[in-house]
Amino acid sequence: MIIYLHGFNSTGDSAKGRLLKENLPHLSILTPTYHYDPRRAIPCIEKLIQENFSPENPLMLIGSSLGGYYAQYLSHRFKLKTALINPALMPLTTLTDYLGENTNFYTGEEYTLTQTHLDALFSLDIPDPCTAPVPTLLLLDKGDEILDYRVAVSRYQNCAEIVMFNGGDHQFQHMTESLPRIEAFYYD
Repeated sequence: MIIYLHGFNSTGDSAKGRLLKENLPHLSILTPTYHYDPRRAIPCIEKLIQENFSPENPLMLIGSSLGGYYAQYLSHRFKLKTALINPALMPLTTLTDYLGENTNFYTGEEYTLTQTHLDALFSLDIPDPCTAPVPTLLLLDKGDEILDYRVAVSRYQNCAEIVMFNGGDHQFQHMTESLPRIEAFYYD
């Protein structure tokens, strides 16, 4: 089973979530939509993990952007294999521009992002994932206009399989060609 975690202001029904389901139909893939507040999102995802985890049913997380940050935290907490796609590993830096009123692009939900939300994100940080590594696949587009791919490379260079693509962008334009590697990583 795979649980796909979407990014900031997105939804479980995003293009990457749909692509995973359409191209890996033999795997059970959950694509939850969760709350913008990490204090509500993390318990929701933890419950989903606990309900679906068993030794007979291998569970892998895939996280994109902020979902990658969540996946990093949860994979270490539950010792789960994880694939990170253009992960936002320093969300406090990138999300400060969004403090205040926001609208989710997909759901239309209006909300206010506060410093309390960013503080809750900071409490989930895993500054050195290689200290207690879990199997990790890192997929990066070097052309990501929002996140510097080198941050992820520097954090994971000693404990992850890293696949980098020239060009691309934050949406990760190499998802289709990465599907065989994601599937192989799931079964490794």
